[in-house]
Amino acid sequence: MDTSAQFDTHTEAQLDAKFEKRLVRKIDRRIMPLICLAYLLNYIDRTNLGNARTLNNDAKDGSTMNEMLNITGSRYTLVVAIFFVPYIIFEFPSNFLLKWMGPRVMLTRITVLWGIVTMCTAACTTYGGLVACRICLAIAEAGFFPGVIMYLCFWYKPEERGARIAVFLGFVSVSGATGGLIATACSYLNHKGNLHGWQWLYILEGIPAVLFGIVLFFLLPDFPETAKFLNDQEKVFASTRLGPYAPKMSDKHFVGSEIWATIRALDFWLFALTQILITMSVDHCLNAFSYFAPSLIAGFGFKGAAAQALIIPPNCFGFIVIVANSWLSDRRGRRPEHIIGGLALIAIGFILLAIVKSSVGGRYVGILLIACTNSAVAPLLAMRTSTVSGASATAVASAGIAAFANISGITAPFIYNSKTAPHYIPALWVSVGFIFGAITCVCALWYRLGPGAGYTPKAESPISPPVDYSRDVEDFSDGRKDKDLKLTQVTVGQV
Repeated sequence: MDTSAQFDTHTEAQLDAKFEKRLVRKIDRRIMPLICLAYLLNYIDRTNLGNARTLNNDAKDGSTMNEMLNITGSRYTLVVAIFFVPYIIFEFPSNFLLKWMGPRVMLTRITVLWGIVTMCTAACTTYGGLVACRICLAIAEAGFFPGVIMYLCFWYKPEERGARIAVFLGFVSVSGATGGLIATACSYLNHKGNLHGWQWLYILEGIPAVLFGIVLFFLLPDFPETAKFLNDQEKVFASTRLGPYAPKMSDKHFVGSEIWATIRALDFWLFALTQILITMSVDHCLNAFSYFAPSLIAGFGFKGAAAQALIIPPNCFGFIVIVANSWLSDRRGRRPEHIIGGLALIAIGFILLAIVKSSVGGRYVGILLIACTNSAVAPLLAMRTSTVSGASATAVASAGIAAFANISGITAPFIYNSKTAPHYIPALWVSVGFIFGAITCVCALWYRLGPGAGYTPKAESPISPPVDYSRDVEDFSDGRKDKDLKLTQVTVGQV
């Protein structure tokens, strides 16, 4: 046995691992701040309706948005729900446009347009105008979330995506804290410059999106193969290290057979069913918290700036839990337990809000736990993206899971009906029921896919023989055939 040759191979593998680690950090430094800040602005602009609704509610001069636009009864519920109808419709075509136009141009277009629409909302003088702006905002924003999930697949291995998706999603919590700070500041601008506080809110939150969209155009790289911040060696390594299943720049924009194979696969519909049940619980929490948390906190007896400021701590706590749970999921190479753990936290939060009647502290702890919603969503998304290959299949899978998620955005406002405000007791118990249904479904998914669900980090040792990429890989869950092929440090599929 040639121990010298084996040692040289092992040393070379170690050097490659160090090079890859430095390269991934370099990619992180360039990509992650851009997409996370964009999502921060995205969620601020999408959910600022909740803050605008309660802004200056301690004023007695008729200057609130509710009074000026006659938002009474179920009208607020409708204006929240109407957003998600066009948003869901435009999810799928947007992902194919991202591959055709390139991520840089597509995400720039989305960011600039939603910033413009947000600023235009400040000019609304009627309820109908507000509804029209919400519809336009949905069309402008559609495709951003699934587009970013697909974009990450061009750059990262499956075992690297969980923590990065978590950081990305964690900025929903940061957006809540930031939005609360901006809303608090805008409450002091009421009647300044002949504008009301809620109008200032839309203007000051729309301008940064437009400006940041321009930044994306100049700084966001499209694909590893064309990234100007990488040298030639890094470009080749960044692309080839992903293996044969990852979407590539060279993939065709639209492959009908690949799309059809993905849709008709059992996995697609199993994930769809799981996602529907999870989103009917998790995203009810997410959408309900984003839109109705200001109202829940106002129900504690706090008004004005104090009610806005109390939104900040739950969102900061949520960010820490979301990132920690997904990082641990990546490190352990297991998904289902971490999804269930996140759901359990949220269930406890809703139960506290439902049963604790008089203790402000106890109810506030419930809101802290509800803010951890995405700690369940991030591992699920990481699980989904590891079961498809190619650009078209990835586009359908990421857009599909986002579309199913947003169905709950239509139904959540009707469950959290203003007639049951400010405590929303019936809605809280409905959400608890959805969460336990989601846990049951995740257990079924766990049984079928195993603890790793197609995600097995460190499946091969550093000195394992190279993968034979010439093997037939055309019939997995999305049309690939070889279910046993191992790709670098990951086993793709158990489907």
